[in-house]
Amino acid sequence: MESVLNSDFLFGHRYHPEALIGRGGMANVYVGTDTRLQRRVAIKALRPEVAVDSESRKRFQREAHSVSAMGHPNIVRVYDAGEQTIPDVSTEVPIPYIIMEFIDGKILRRLMDAGAFEPKVAVHVALGILDALDESHRSGIIHRDIKPGNVMITHSGLVKVCDFGIAQAVEDPTNDPSAIVGTAQYFSPEQAKGDIIDGRSDVYSTAVVLFEMVTGTPLFTGDTSVSIAFQHVTQTAPRARSRRPELSPEFDMVIAKGLEKDRNARYRTAGEFAAALRSVTNLVGSGRADRAAQPPETPPVPVSVVATGGPDPRQGSKFPVESGLSNNATTDGTVMDLNDLRPLLTSDTPPKGNVVRWGLLGAAGLLVVASVIVGMMYWVLTLNSGSNIGSLAVTMPDVTAETFETAESQLTDLGLTVVRRVQVSETVPEGTVISTSPEAGVNLAVGEIVTVVESSGKPVAAIPSIDFMTMANATAALEAAGFTVGTSTPGYSPTALVGEVIGSDPVAGTRVSGGSVVNIVVSNGKIEIPDVVGMSVGQATALLQGSTLQLDVTVVPDANCGGQTIGSQSITGEAPQHSKISIVYCAG
Repeated sequence: MESVLNSDFLFGHRYHPEALIGRGGMANVYVGTDTRLQRRVAIKALRPEVAVDSESRKRFQREAHSVSAMGHPNIVRVYDAGEQTIPDVSTEVPIPYIIMEFIDGKILRRLMDAGAFEPKVAVHVALGILDALDESHRSGIIHRDIKPGNVMITHSGLVKVCDFGIAQAVEDPTNDPSAIVGTAQYFSPEQAKGDIIDGRSDVYSTAVVLFEMVTGTPLFTGDTSVSIAFQHVTQTAPRARSRRPELSPEFDMVIAKGLEKDRNARYRTAGEFAAALRSVTNLVGSGRADRAAQPPETPPVPVSVVATGGPDPRQGSKFPVESGLSNNATTDGTVMDLNDLRPLLTSDTPPKGNVVRWGLLGAAGLLVVASVIVGMMYWVLTLNSGSNIGSLAVTMPDVTAETFETAESQLTDLGLTVVRRVQVSETVPEGTVISTSPEAGVNLAVGEIVTVVESSGKPVAAIPSIDFMTMANATAALEAAGFTVGTSTPGYSPTALVGEVIGSDPVAGTRVSGGSVVNIVVSNGKIEIPDVVGMSVGQATALLQGSTLQLDVTVVPDANCGGQTIGSQSITGEAPQHSKISIVYCAG
């Protein structure tokens, strides 16, 4: 397809490819120009040998549909999509393409290859990923391939998650349900086993990336992808502090919870994981918060959601976004100064902090020796008194059947550290404690960790995505997930074939109890054309040619009327997909 670079070929009659910047097994990615808006774009086009397969084209369309439904600064935006024959390639097979935001930045993988990040930099990147996932999961979309190669950082420090190409493929009935999709190094255990997955799989993969960023080493290694995947299923994840001792216990516990083998023991959502990271007061131990030594008056670096660093077109050319990092703040809620990131972004060499690491290790060693000596002296001096023996331990109370808040209060009042885990229960009400570890009656040291298992109530499930399925396959997918299929109603779609499913009610991703009724919306092969009379030419053409309508528009100037607006249009209301429409522009 490189022939498109040596001609005047335009995707969608407006997007000119200029250079190949990425090549994958399914698609090529070009940098190009939107000739109408004169802006840089990325053009992702399915490879011709893949485009001959109708299922591959549907999956490619699903990626465009999935990402275009989301508008978040941490997700690469989709501007347009379509299919088009390329004369120099084939006059018979249409090539699907997606027009995306061009990211002028660096791939996270390349930055991580230089070594461990400073904890605050790693948390900044992880929060960007989690905020993007929180948005996609709310839209019913599971990424399924979170890894450093699918994350970019712009020169302004903004984190961008890309490549939703295999998102939700697990719900595609044409796939082998036991097929493993993703990258073994960052697999969740359920992915490695071929189980049905949900958003908690993306949470695990993000925790794996965060672990590698702060330690500079992969979570698991092996000679083959199979051996690595097997470790994700069977091996207990090492603690981050075992490889980087200066990390604080609080930060280490947050990472460890994200790496739990049992998905029910992990964070329930990406938003919950992000909240846990933001709540960490010290990223490194010894009471030292991991923060840059910046003067208080130093202002935060403005961040634009536009990859080139320019103003955000959604806000208007005169109003660049200067929100600091509202979604990517430091753990104490303040905005992180991105000056700390600039050496990382320009040199490809993240700060390693080796001097700090060895200094902390040496200080920790001296502290341990001193603590042992003091402890032995105290024990000798108080050996015969017996008066303080009772204060050295507490008895674990029985907090089962209490609310989690009540149990947490009782345990923290005794000086114990509480770790919360959530578990589905058919019998224990939501928010009530099911069990504790250690159990009631055990003598514990002050400060010891107690795991409290809280009930999340009766099991619920997320409604799967059934977009672009046949009615029969959609019905089978919903019933397999434990739902009852209700009514089917027709709806409008610019691309779906007649009878193809285009949505559900409730929408995909909504968590409801098993057996709930789910209604289906199917394509009637038509679209509903709005009235654009009175709009400007730009507004009218953008609406009619946009992703929700995809009409073939002809603008006819009329000097007999004035106002510089649309005076009339050839059709309104219901019409076939890809209809031709004429709009009269009052140019008098």
